[in-house]
Amino acid sequence: MAHRPWRPPCPHQPHCYGCPFVAIPYDQQLEKKQKIVHEAFAAFSSLSGISTPLPVASPQKFGYRSRVKLAVRRVQGKTLIGLYIPETHKVFDISACPVHPKQINEILSFLKQAIERLDILPYDEERDTGQLRYIDLRYSFWQRKALLMLVTRHMHFPQVQELTRRLERQFPSLSGIVHNINEQPGNVIWGKRFRPLRGRDSLLEQVGHLRLNVPVDTFTQVNPPMAKRIYETIVRWGNLTGQEIVLDVYCGIGPIALYLASQAKLVAGIEENVRAVNVAKENARRSGYHNTRFFAGDAAEKVAEVALNLPPIDMVVLNPPRKGLSREAFSAVVHVNAPKLVYVSCSPQTLARDLDRFSQAGYAVGRIQPFDMFPQTDQVETLALIEKAEKRGEATPD
Repeated sequence: MAHRPWRPPCPHQPHCYGCPFVAIPYDQQLEKKQKIVHEAFAAFSSLSGISTPLPVASPQKFGYRSRVKLAVRRVQGKTLIGLYIPETHKVFDISACPVHPKQINEILSFLKQAIERLDILPYDEERDTGQLRYIDLRYSFWQRKALLMLVTRHMHFPQVQELTRRLERQFPSLSGIVHNINEQPGNVIWGKRFRPLRGRDSLLEQVGHLRLNVPVDTFTQVNPPMAKRIYETIVRWGNLTGQEIVLDVYCGIGPIALYLASQAKLVAGIEENVRAVNVAKENARRSGYHNTRFFAGDAAEKVAEVALNLPPIDMVVLNPPRKGLSREAFSAVVHVNAPKLVYVSCSPQTLARDLDRFSQAGYAVGRIQPFDMFPQTDQVETLALIEKAEKRGEATPD
């Protein structure tokens, strides 16, 4: 019997830039991501002896994204909702994307029609004209509900009430609609002003044993089952006894801190986003973890301040943005002098750079583990265990 070639269930392939691996069988995707991580580490002699395992596979290969941020444009009278074509202001429509949950694609399809029928003018960056800039959708797999944010150029949005009514009638599963006003030129997505139009401005999502409140304006991992596996691995690598003091830097709304709180004496979280810190405190109360503290502020400044007021810290977890650790944040973490660090990264290149810096500061990489947080793409999440050089090799095996 002849072997049938792999045909991805994607109507946009091969023209879409969002999923460059979608035409590749999944086992080969994992091998390619393993190579991406290996090559990033190979650029540094201090990391040359580190073994790179295959990424942990995602349970869902399609329909996994709990967060979708898309630009809105109009070309020759046709509304497009999708991704920027690299190095341009042009948008490629992906409103029927197979990595989105079905409900998200249904909302996007409806929005395209409603935008045209209500004569809502999409924003034009080059001319600074129009109104609707971005669509930002969250989805809770646990609640099976969606949360929509409409980002506009101006506060005045005359069609918003009618658009909101139509959305409510069509989608009972839409738990909230939020209006964000971004008056700045350029392609930054959010402005500073949010106003709820209908319902709630957050969702509840279950990740493992945690039920987390997820507001519209905070960061969360887009693939909840894979996030659960990462958090469980952090706890396992921590090998905690219940007596440790743990610092969680870039803690967001608190999922890693709360996973660790079940095994540690005290977990302190640090996060720049004040709203996320307040939600982390709420999530801790909901989950019954009273051995957590959360602090808002710049990572470098707060690491030094919090460490000064705590007993010696046994473990630090780092989950920085794609650009990795600033020099100031790196110095502050090294000054803590914790025997064990765990680094969560969405960029193999900045992770490798930072691990090389840690190696020069008296640490050694005990192990790494990639995770396929983003199937069909060339993106890979990687976890690294970093220990004081004399402690290397003491991690508990899987």
